[in-house]
Amino acid sequence: MVNRIAPILFYLIALAYCHAQEDMDYFNKSLIAFTVPEKDLIPESIAYDHVNEVFYMGSTRKGKILKKDKNGILTNFAEASDNGMWMVIGIKVDAARRVLWACSSGGDNLLGYNLKDEVDGRPAGVFKFDLDTGKLLNKYILDTPGEIHFFNDLAIAPNGDVYVTHMFQDHAVYRIESNTDKFEKVFSSELIKYPNGIAFSTNGQKLYVAHADGIALIDMDSGQLTPLDVPEGLKIARRESIDGLYFHKNALIGVHPDISTVNRLLLDETGEKIIKAEPLEVNHPMMDNPTTGEIVGDHFYYIANAQFGKFNENGLFPIDKLYEPVVLKVGLDD
Repeated sequence: MVNRIAPILFYLIALAYCHAQEDMDYFNKSLIAFTVPEKDLIPESIAYDHVNEVFYMGSTRKGKILKKDKNGILTNFAEASDNGMWMVIGIKVDAARRVLWACSSGGDNLLGYNLKDEVDGRPAGVFKFDLDTGKLLNKYILDTPGEIHFFNDLAIAPNGDVYVTHMFQDHAVYRIESNTDKFEKVFSSELIKYPNGIAFSTNGQKLYVAHADGIALIDMDSGQLTPLDVPEGLKIARRESIDGLYFHKNALIGVHPDISTVNRLLLDETGEKIIKAEPLEVNHPMMDNPTTGEIVGDHFYYIANAQFGKFNENGLFPIDKLYEPVVLKVGLDD
């Protein structure tokens, strides 16, 4: 009797498992591009220099930027002790001008950080590095006691000007002029709440800003800021909001950390309306707070596991509870 029941039980369990799998919300196309053997890096950002085929990765835990060359060799490109960076958040490479730009902000993820927002405020800055030497060329700092600043991400205009999202003290976009190094707030609106990812259209005429309530569109000729039109049923706000944002072939690539999703948002011919969303990746098993990425050729490379949830009242979890940072890649022309 036992011998007859065992196969039946196995079948029923297997059938239930298959139904459970079918009901799961997942869509896996990504492959592992590379990993970084530094479990406590807690990275937020990645960038790529297509000239020398080099990847860069920013660490929120160690306030540094790693460099991975085309042979896979890892070195420290910039360290906190050398230039005064805090958590490294968004980074971008301007390959033509041989510059790496980095957003850096104070925060508890940073090892040894002890400033208190309500007393000391929170400092933030944008750091400009020579891409070939790692030399710090300039830094643009907001640091006033009692003021809480946070530079989040940045985009480079065709003329080399840099646009940076900023939150907390004010929800705004700042600009650094390429020719003059002038640093100023250029856009501030209730339409960009907690601005995050930011991306230019290919021609530089439109600037897209992801924020807590969706995506805002800035017309660079008029300076007009409007919400990007979204089709009914598409959720890109609050829990479904976007961190990293990128423009590719009249579409936006968005990373949604809280729902472990990478979406392609197809735009109409005006670039002012999302037509529909196509999933590129949903709930990959390597995901643990995906954040930002970089378009390299016909692939999108992105940080799969920032591991921001691996903190408690005692700080970062022990090393044996962490995983190596994983960069996944997914095809954009499949």
